[in-house]
Amino acid sequence: MNNNEEITKSFISKFFHRFEMIITMGIVVLISIMILAAFWGLGIETYHLVLHGAFDTLDHRAFQSAFGMVMTLLIAIEFNRTIMHAYLAEGHEMIVKTVILVSILAVSRQFIVIEIDTISPYTLAALAFSLLSLGIVYWLMERKPSLRGDNLSKD
Repeated sequence: MNNNEEITKSFISKFFHRFEMIITMGIVVLISIMILAAFWGLGIETYHLVLHGAFDTLDHRAFQSAFGMVMTLLIAIEFNRTIMHAYLAEGHEMIVKTVILVSILAVSRQFIVIEIDTISPYTLAALAFSLLSLGIVYWLMERKPSLRGDNLSKD
């Protein structure tokens, strides 16, 4: 490979890296704005629940709605954190684990906000199977030794 090809590849690589960083930071900023808006909405919803005495009557739908909003906020925060990890390039294995954990949170949220009277048994079984599968994948990832060179066994 001649010198011009190396310079061109280096330029393209640097350009793409900068482009990727700009887009990633834009996504982080936009999701942060969405998190703030969701937090504001949760605050207003909680205020209305307290003002109208929903906490006194233990209305399960009010709690279901409030906890669904909290779980949505947690999912958004973890998703934003995952993108930030990608921005900081802290390793792909960590990103995959975090995505699996966010997926577990999302499926768990479905169990919290679900109306048991309106859901089919097949949908409930599919959600349960999804949660079990994600849990097994996460467990396997935790048990597997890292594939970095310093952890490989030497023959």
